[in-house]
Amino acid sequence: MKKKRILITMLLALAATMHLVAYTPQEAVNKFISHSSLRYASVGVTVIDLDSAKTIASYRPEQANITASTMKTVVSSAALGMLGPHFRFETPVYLDGEVQNGLFRGDIIIRGMGDPTLGSVFMPCQANIVEEIIDALHALGITQVEGAICCDDSYYGYPYFDEDWDVGDLAYDYGAAVHALNYHDNLMTVSYTMDSRGRVSHSSITPSTPGVKIISRCRASRGRNAITPYLDYSVPALILTGETTAKTYRSTYANPTPAPMLRDSVEQALYHSGIYFRRNDSARNEVGENAEYSILVLHKSPELTEIITSLLDRSDNMFAHALLRAIGAREWGQKSMNAMPSDLDAIGVAAVKRWLELQGIDTEPLFMRDGSGLARGNKASVNFFGDMLTMMAHRRFDGVRLCDLMPQAKGRAGKTLKDNPLSDMIVLKSGSMRHVQCYVGYYPADEPRYAFAVLVNNFTCSQASIREQIGTFLCNLFEGK
Repeated sequence: MKKKRILITMLLALAATMHLVAYTPQEAVNKFISHSSLRYASVGVTVIDLDSAKTIASYRPEQANITASTMKTVVSSAALGMLGPHFRFETPVYLDGEVQNGLFRGDIIIRGMGDPTLGSVFMPCQANIVEEIIDALHALGITQVEGAICCDDSYYGYPYFDEDWDVGDLAYDYGAAVHALNYHDNLMTVSYTMDSRGRVSHSSITPSTPGVKIISRCRASRGRNAITPYLDYSVPALILTGETTAKTYRSTYANPTPAPMLRDSVEQALYHSGIYFRRNDSARNEVGENAEYSILVLHKSPELTEIITSLLDRSDNMFAHALLRAIGAREWGQKSMNAMPSDLDAIGVAAVKRWLELQGIDTEPLFMRDGSGLARGNKASVNFFGDMLTMMAHRRFDGVRLCDLMPQAKGRAGKTLKDNPLSDMIVLKSGSMRHVQCYVGYYPADEPRYAFAVLVNNFTCSQASIREQIGTFLCNLFEGK
C-alpha cells in the first residue's frame, strides 16, 4: 500500500512537470491572461530572447501600466551607468573651534550629503559614523568637548518626500522620506498608551528623537481600534486619527526629523565613551579668532552595488529615491557642496531618461515620477522594460550586471514557483500596491537567456492569488528551457 502511494505521488509529480513543459512561450502567456480575475484588468506581458533581442511572446506590449516597485530597476540601472558600481556617498564631519590641552571648544558639524545608509540596520557591516566620530576625537587626544553637535541637513531642501507620493503613505515605514542627513533608515519605533478619552497618556521613541511630538486626534471607542497615522513635518509630529480603546501600541513609523536622532546618538556616545561633553551653543563664537575649521571624519557609504542589492531585495523606497536624488545632484552640480534646487527629483528623472535614450532605449512609454515606484503616477509599457532589461543584460559596469544584483524568485511569486527548482534560477524584482502586481526579471540567473516583464493592474482576485498566477506562468514559461 505504501509503495502504491509513493508510485501515485511520483506519477502525479511527473504529470505536473509534463504539463508545465508542454507550453510554448506564447501559449504560456495566453493561458495566464485567460484567467477570469484578469477579465477587467490592464495587463502587459513580454518575453525576450536575449541572444536575438527579439520578443518571443507578448500581450499588449505597448500599454502603459502602473509599475509599483519594478521602477527600482530603472533607477538602479541608471545609477550603475551614471554613478558607477563603486560609487559611495560621502558625509564629511568637521571641527569648527579650538583644541587645547585635550579640550575642544566649538562645533562638531555633520554635513549631510544624501547618504541613505547612515546608521542603517540593514547594513550592519558598514562603518558606523557615530563610532568614527568618537574614534577620531580619541585619536586627537580630545577628552572634553564644549560646544554643539550641529547636523547640517540643508543640502536637500523641503519637501524631503516626492510630491507625487500619497500623503497617506508618508507616516508608514515604507514612506520614509529622503533627507540630506538620513539616519537609522529614517525610521522611529513609537510606543504609546491611549487613555479612555482617546488621548496619549504616555509615549516614547526609539532611538531617541528629540522634538518629535505624538499627538492624538482619536475618538474614544468601547471596542474598536482603528488608528491611521499622519506626519506633520511643520511641528514636527506624528498625528494619530481614528478610533481607539484604552490600549498600548507599538509600531515603526517614518521619522520626519532624522538629524536630531543622529545628534542625540552622538551626544550619548560622547557620554559613554569617556569624553566629557557640555552643550554650549555659543562656544564657537566665544573661541573667536583662534578657531580652526578642519575635517574630522569623511564617512563613506558601502559601494553602490551593495546599496542596490539591498534596496532591490527589500524594495526600500527611501534607498531607491536617494539614488535618484544622487543622480540629480550629479547632474546639477557635480557633487557641489551648495544646496540642491527644490526640483531635484525632476532633474534626476530627466537625467535618467537622457541616459536611457543614450543607450538606445525609447523612453516615450516611460512615465517616471520618482525613483522608487511609490507614486501611482509611475507607469511604463512592458516594451520599455523589455528593451531596458535587454540592454542591461548585455552591459557590464566594471564587471557588474543588473542581474547580478537582483534577488532570486524564491517565495516572491507564489507557492508553485517557490516549490519549483526554477525559483533559484530566476532573478526578479517585484512591485505591488493596491490592485497592482508586477514582476520584471531574467532567466536563468547566472547567464540570462530570457528577460520578462509582467505588469498587472486592476485584477479582481486577492494579491496572494495574482502572485500565485504569475508564479505559475513563470513555471509554465521556463520549465524545460
